[in-house]
Amino acid sequence: MTAVRESFQRVHDKGLAHRFYELLLDADPRIKLLFQKTDFTRQKELFMHGLLMLLEYDEGRETGKMALHRLGELHSRKKMNIAPEMFAIWVNCLMKTLTELDPEFSPELETQWRHALQKGIAVIIKMY
Repeated sequence: MTAVRESFQRVHDKGLAHRFYELLLDADPRIKLLFQKTDFTRQKELFMHGLLMLLEYDEGRETGKMALHRLGELHSRKKMNIAPEMFAIWVNCLMKTLTELDPEFSPELETQWRHALQKGIAVIIKMY
């Protein structure tokens, strides 16, 4: 198991999604507007699944490839219209969350996380 997967396992049940959305919604007023009518119970499930699919994609797994295509379509300008610059905010909020929740989080692990997420996020942004 990779260091990123181990980190994900450590924080998975520590309120990762809850804390992430607290930080994300406070990060930029545009983001709060995007989530005005959101069912956060469902959204947190979708976040956890999406995060896992980003890791699967980074690992070259077919499930990750299929999921990233769906996520790209969903977040595209034709559907949810999530502007590409929003993903940097998303990643930074995730890193802050991991810093708080993962007792083994380090600058090296942050670099590994960012690298693991970058490839899949690039796919989503390309589909914008």
